[in-house]
Amino acid sequence: MSNADELKKLKELLDSGVLSQEEFDKEKNKLLDIEPKADTPSNDPEIKNSKDKKERKIKKSYIVGGILLLFFLIGSIGGDSSSDNISSINSSTSSNSSSNSSSNSSSNCVIWSNQTADNAGKVADIMFDVSENAGDASIGAISLSTFESLLKSDLQKAKNIYNNQLSTTPNSENRVSHNYFIDALEDLIDGLDYAILGVESGDSYYIELGILYIEDAGTNAELATLALEGC
Repeated sequence: MSNADELKKLKELLDSGVLSQEEFDKEKNKLLDIEPKADTPSNDPEIKNSKDKKERKIKKSYIVGGILLLFFLIGSIGGDSSSDNISSINSSTSSNSSSNSSSNSSSNCVIWSNQTADNAGKVADIMFDVSENAGDASIGAISLSTFESLLKSDLQKAKNIYNNQLSTTPNSENRVSHNYFIDALEDLIDGLDYAILGVESGDSYYIELGILYIEDAGTNAELATLALEGC
């Protein structure tokens, strides 16, 4: 079970009353590697009100920071992992093109390699745009509503790429790589989906969940690259 799946399970346990908020926060922080804060109880109403206001302000800042961290991670996938996929797949394609093989399996492999490299490049372009838009939103260059609209557009593009990748047929040697890339795209779509929900609702939980899904996408993209085989 991935960290994202574990966080979803914890939220279900919280909503059902099996876990208290304190227990949920403790387990969530373990998943996110967040150090617990020291307790500073106070019975003074004025201090308590001040603390509540501060916590609301911190939560708002945390949500914005979470969005930026999320798209930094997405940008890393687009700039590194996806680039690695493109480089490795193009290398595989070049090798096969020069082999003059006439087998149907080799031909399918070259077609799959070219299409997968193209899809990986489109994913990288989307991630660059998302990262740029996140930066503009953080400084107020674009509104959050505009940012949300752009995210939804990028999500649709990602879904189109996913459907296109599903339509490709790898050779048997690259089936594992193909499946890992599909998994990476699914995680990426889920991450963007939860990020949009986080922007819409202002709920840090969905931002955190989106981050975990993006991390899973990065892992699967790396595994896809490592599993690539020559045609």
